[in-house]
Amino acid sequence: MTKPEVLFSEEEIRARIKALGAEIGSTYEGRELAVVGLMKSCLVFMADLIRAIPLELSCHTLRVNSARGEGKGQGRTEIMYSATIPYEGRDILLLDDIVDTGITLNFLLDHIREKKPRSLKVCALINKPGERKIDVHPDWSAFTLDQAPVDRFLVGYGLDHAESHRGLPYIGTIPRPAAPAEGRKIRIAPDDRA
Repeated sequence: MTKPEVLFSEEEIRARIKALGAEIGSTYEGRELAVVGLMKSCLVFMADLIRAIPLELSCHTLRVNSARGEGKGQGRTEIMYSATIPYEGRDILLLDDIVDTGITLNFLLDHIREKKPRSLKVCALINKPGERKIDVHPDWSAFTLDQAPVDRFLVGYGLDHAESHRGLPYIGTIPRPAAPAEGRKIRIAPDDRA
């Protein structure tokens, strides 16, 4: 297994989470916040951030499946798991791991807005504005990658590749795995020696 190259160290993450917690706490001062995190990749981020926000808050999780058509940007996004979340009339903070194309985030914002929250804001662990296909933006992000590492995959601090590397205390990169090659078709001719 390839050892990831460190992109954001444990110390950098800790400092950003502390700063985000203070900013979010200031924004919602005197109000109770409902934090909604996307499973599984933002669970570590969520656990650290809610401890850094100096407010009364409740925690909820969603699981989303995004299926994209190859190279066409088409596909569907659907909520796979959601406990009953009391959105109506509440201040909602949606936590996302990586905001890149914006397709999934846009879907979630539309879904939550239908439930009539008092307010709705987004905090992302990683914001990749250069990959946006839909004009949506997080209100806060721990880190912004204007130029995402070429041919590298982000892992660690809850982010994974094939369920590996989630437990790393830092965010790192590994080489982007090659797409699986199509199997070769081998034609076996009948044995003419009979």
